[in-house]
Amino acid sequence: MEHTRVETRDTATVEELWQTVVPGARISRADDIQPAFVFSGAVDPGFGFCDYSIGSTMVVDSDPEDQMVVGWIAGPRIRATYRRDRIGTTVPFMVIDRPVEIAFSGRIAGTAMSFARSDVDAAARRLSGDDTLRVRPTGHAPISDHRLRYWTRTWEYGRDVLLRSSERSPMIEQQVRSLLLEASLMTFPTTFTESLAAGRPARPLPAPVRRAKTYIEANAPGPVSLADIAEAARLSPRGLQYAFRTATGRTPMQYVRRVRLDAARAELRAADPSVDTVAAIAARWGFSNLGRFAAMYRAEFAETPSTTLRS
Repeated sequence: MEHTRVETRDTATVEELWQTVVPGARISRADDIQPAFVFSGAVDPGFGFCDYSIGSTMVVDSDPEDQMVVGWIAGPRIRATYRRDRIGTTVPFMVIDRPVEIAFSGRIAGTAMSFARSDVDAAARRLSGDDTLRVRPTGHAPISDHRLRYWTRTWEYGRDVLLRSSERSPMIEQQVRSLLLEASLMTFPTTFTESLAAGRPARPLPAPVRRAKTYIEANAPGPVSLADIAEAARLSPRGLQYAFRTATGRTPMQYVRRVRLDAARAELRAADPSVDTVAAIAARWGFSNLGRFAAMYRAEFAETPSTTLRS
């Protein structure tokens, strides 16, 4: 990805920088810029991400063209119009197909990200299982507070990686791009979210999380480290921790423990209590401390391992 950080008071430069993320952005009116426009961005073919702040009185027409654009803008005097309706900008909003007009006066701060329409439709079809699905908007605001929190956590992680990290790599950046797209698809109302509400799974797992779960389930009997799982998921350990917890509510290593507890429980149920012991079965699944194993087992299944063995 190409990374840019610029500070300027030149209106033409402001427009050019916004266009790196939203090519259809046009400034139709602008007074003097004070304080200066400060822009941090990361762009790739079919994708753009930026944070910015600016002080002025300005009108901006942003046509998403062949993109899905997601943004939010905070400031004291902002008026946004989309599909002839006033929309709020202090919470994230999504636009597809139609232009949005933003008029503001004073200092504002905001963020924007854009995804190629072809990538949006491809991701929606992969996640929904509907190869004919085309994403069309049915609203512009997050569909629930829960989804808003999910999107916000993903955006914060994406901003840290794309704009602030000194250790980013092309592979990690592409994974972040995918996470941001999937979070946006899950958060804003479209024909995709309608298709999920009609009966498909409410929250398909991102591909890196699916790869991590597959690796854990296949390798649970042996040594498993976070680094091993991250390599299989094609994410950094930090990125995997975030993505896995966001999608499942557990860390990867907590999921390892749960898989092993489930396997131990299945073995206890099938075991012969006159031959097999709880300690031996626990040890086979990586639990060397019998007391800790029993406590975790009881917390998970509301009974002791010995009760399961004798049942």
